[in-house]
Amino acid sequence: MRLTKITFGFIFLIISFSCKTTKTNWWEDNKDTPFKRYLIETNKIDINTKMNGKLYDDYYSEFLKYETKTELEKNPYLKVNQVYTFYSETRTQTFGTFIDEGVQSVTFVIYSDEGRFCLSTFDLSKNPFTAPENGIIKLTKPVVVEDFGGFEITNDKIKTKKRNKTPFKEWYDHVNGYVKNDTIHFTNTYVGKEYKFEKKWYAIKHKINFEEIYQPNLKAEKFKGSNGLVKYRVSGEFSIK
Repeated sequence: MRLTKITFGFIFLIISFSCKTTKTNWWEDNKDTPFKRYLIETNKIDINTKMNGKLYDDYYSEFLKYETKTELEKNPYLKVNQVYTFYSETRTQTFGTFIDEGVQSVTFVIYSDEGRFCLSTFDLSKNPFTAPENGIIKLTKPVVVEDFGGFEITNDKIKTKKRNKTPFKEWYDHVNGYVKNDTIHFTNTYVGKEYKFEKKWYAIKHKINFEEIYQPNLKAEKFKGSNGLVKYRVSGEFSIK
């Protein structure tokens, strides 16, 4: 009986010490962490404030967004919150006496400072796009570009992913490439993981070749939609090849 009491007391001491050590390490009271520096720089605490659980609950998600924004804005290759374009065209086809006219389209793509990218495609033959003049198309009124997926960039290498869903299955298309001279060159695609920018073990990588070109004369105004997702109002003019 005495041995049992001694054993129980020893275990209790170990658990108490472990909890105390874990708590000290978790809150990092005496360390100069990026999170603590963020709180001081944004005037949420002063330099002598000790870290605690409430600070993590209140501000840590905000800090993570700040870190993402800072890292993306520092990248020298990608133009965040700016507009890139690519073009597509369907050929005119004839079916007996019926003629299906081809359509020229432009797609606006914007990589936000929140790690999301927005993408919308528009028919160039319709309002608010003017007819090309000296290789320039103007917008007579702003258009809205919708949230489309997530991305990450490391140096000049960019990875994107988009969720797809049918009544029977769900998957993520990943499209990857690199940025050079204000142009994004996409080179490969595969079915990838949901939470990581990685290929699924069984997926086949396919080669692709298309480009998104930066358009400095298009202006993008960021806002949040009713669903909380990032959107942009785009105005201005852009060049075509």
